[in-house]
Amino acid sequence: MFDLDDCIAFITNKSAKKLADEFNRRLQENGTTRVQWIALFYIGKAGEISQKELSDYMDIKESSMVRLIDRMEKEELVERRKDSEDRRITKIILTDKGKFLKEELMPRGQEFQDDVLKGISKENLEIFKEVLQRMIDNIC
Repeated sequence: MFDLDDCIAFITNKSAKKLADEFNRRLQENGTTRVQWIALFYIGKAGEISQKELSDYMDIKESSMVRLIDRMEKEELVERRKDSEDRRITKIILTDKGKFLKEELMPRGQEFQDDVLKGISKENLEIFKEVLQRMIDNIC
């Protein structure tokens, strides 16, 4: 008989939520959120990125992305610029303040990952990633 407490989808979802909540809590000490941290990462990595590309990377709806960018623009972390080749496209870039915050916060991601992976061998981590990918492949 089906047991929700033994359901891998429920277990992974619950675990992912706990990890996200804890990382968010740690970032709030620096006055930011996990979602802003992720956006800073992808914008910084790309140099400039469209709202659509960013929402795809972050796997969030474009309407939510607009609100996030509005909030980050109000905090002077990002700025919107029209694409020079296609004026219909709006590119997002980091401001100097956004670049500074990104550089200040990126090490927090490594610290968190180090804490999460404490006591887990590289081999077990690779097996975990492979199994997780196989589960995703099974349903997609």
